[in-house]
Amino acid sequence: MTFRKLTIKITLAIAATLGLQSASHAADNYAAIANQAGLQILQSRPVRVAQLKAFSATNLEGQTFFSHPPQLVQARASQIDSATPTTYEFTLTVPEDAGQPLQAVTIVQEKNLETVRFDVSSSQAFLGDRVAAATEIPLASVGGEQPTNPGEATVVFAQPVQPGSTVTIAIAVERNPSWGGVYQFGVTAYPAGENGLGQFVGYGRINFYGNSN
Repeated sequence: MTFRKLTIKITLAIAATLGLQSASHAADNYAAIANQAGLQILQSRPVRVAQLKAFSATNLEGQTFFSHPPQLVQARASQIDSATPTTYEFTLTVPEDAGQPLQAVTIVQEKNLETVRFDVSSSQAFLGDRVAAATEIPLASVGGEQPTNPGEATVVFAQPVQPGSTVTIAIAVERNPSWGGVYQFGVTAYPAGENGLGQFVGYGRINFYGNSN
């Protein structure tokens, strides 16, 4: 008889002597003994994934953040000809496992030959990936570092955009750049909460046709 078989045989014999028929039975007996000794055993309970995600989206300092940040799906302009009044649209999706709803979005143009001038007073937001026939979302406020930085805009939703949703932000622009080319707009998303930590989610790239072409 091998050493391993001998060990198994001895183990089974001991278990039979103690009246333990299974691992679960042994655990039950241990719990009963501990209870008689006045000890409390922490029982394992199933924890919903949503509960874990919600917990992980707030740190010990009370700051909220995204477990999985929103994704910048696309950026586009209603008009792409140079020096033409237009509207820029930025579409984001909030993942089901975001951990927090989306409260605000900041859009900042990267340095280029020209800086566009956002008309933040005309900003709008809609549920879905298209403005046409979409449901408008009320805004609590719009702003940015203007006129210091006319190529910056911040949009705050009156009600946070919930995980699993898609939102499109539409910002009016006085006119497209006179010089064509690819212009980049950095997008930062902020979760709900008074102390939300913003997370950069990518660059929206829009190609304009103008003097360079």
